[in-house]
Amino acid sequence: MTDTMTDALRLTGIEKRFGDTRILRGVDLSVRAGERHALIGPNGAGKSTLFSLIAGERRPSAGRIELNGADTTRLAPAALSRRGLARSFQTTSVFARLSVIENLRCAVLASQRGAAGFAARWLGSRRVEARASDVIEAIGLADAAHREAGALGYAEQRALDLGLALAGGAHTLLLDEPTAGMNRAEAARAIELIRATTAGKTLLIIEHDMDAVFGLADRVSVLVQGRVIATGTPAAIRADAAVREAYLGGFVS
Repeated sequence: MTDTMTDALRLTGIEKRFGDTRILRGVDLSVRAGERHALIGPNGAGKSTLFSLIAGERRPSAGRIELNGADTTRLAPAALSRRGLARSFQTTSVFARLSVIENLRCAVLASQRGAAGFAARWLGSRRVEARASDVIEAIGLADAAHREAGALGYAEQRALDLGLALAGGAHTLLLDEPTAGMNRAEAARAIELIRATTAGKTLLIIEHDMDAVFGLADRVSVLVQGRVIATGTPAAIRADAAVREAYLGGFVS
């Protein structure tokens, strides 16, 4: 376990119960500042539930969550966003009737604090326009700036999802299966986009594509039946006998 000052995200003893059903059973996890950390495990292991706790959408039954050393266990999503945490979901969360650039403007505006009002911020802020323009270039959607987001292809919508997380200036990103539903070529492009646009940021990613995981992550944690059974480099996780038995199976030769 690393020193707290070097951890962007730290979970200690996290449990989650729904009635008598225990989903998470004492999860300890640390994600270092600037690290790309993958969370893998079989369906039903509790990965998305863990993300919902980190993002403030649910409360843990026990345990503590820290973001940059501060206790954020019971903060709501809006408060966590203001502290620099952003989450993308398994399915796209764009505003389908708004254009791509309008989606990004909204994301930038949501992160603004202390401005006179929503309309004044929208009409008068050069910072909003500059930030939205920078992000739309970074995610490769400048040519689609004025298209409705709902008219984009699926992979483009997932790129916009990433852009929404980036537009608010978040330093810690939770990406939930960013390549789900993509073919191999689309997934490879998505991973390269993530790599390019999240440089210097802290990334915790749920992903089932093992090529993507082992090609992107600095470290990998394996969640099985609500417990982290291993954390290590991709090479160490590949070689871990317990991980082979519990999850990777035939993937690792």
